[in-house]
Amino acid sequence: MTRHKALTSILDGYPTLPPVEEICREHEERAKAVCLQQKTASVPLSPTAARGSEHNPYKEKLCNSCHKADKGGGSGGEDGLLIKPREYLCVTCHKDLLTKRFQHGPAAVGDCLACHLPHTSANPALLNTKKEALCVKCHTERRKAVRMHDLFVEKGITCDNCHDPHSGDSMYFLK
Repeated sequence: MTRHKALTSILDGYPTLPPVEEICREHEERAKAVCLQQKTASVPLSPTAARGSEHNPYKEKLCNSCHKADKGGGSGGEDGLLIKPREYLCVTCHKDLLTKRFQHGPAAVGDCLACHLPHTSANPALLNTKKEALCVKCHTERRKAVRMHDLFVEKGITCDNCHDPHSGDSMYFLK
């Protein structure tokens, strides 16, 4: 955004940005379209998944909880629209997620978007995919206690029944 402001002041005829209200409205429409695509792309497995989830500040239209009011500033790019750098934003409110000794890699470095969507999701907890498929996106290595894990998968038991996805007191985040 800052880069865009500089270009509009230097270059004649460079297009100006629409009013802030229009940017918010377009952003909201795109987010709803993405959520609708997610809902129609897969059949929900439970009533919770059917309802999906919304980030409370987004649902309550408190955009300034995460985004800069003027939609500008920053170093350009999407992160320039946030009140803090992306990797520090979520822990501003979600302080209790990383309080244990061992921390899951993406959570430890603030890459919450590796697993979560920021506004709405067809899945519970703003997950970017079904809970059953989430961990195996990254964890492709052979599991320790492979027979036990295979049995759990067959029975529909998800990883978070035994493991905390953010942090834990044991090396494998066991609950």
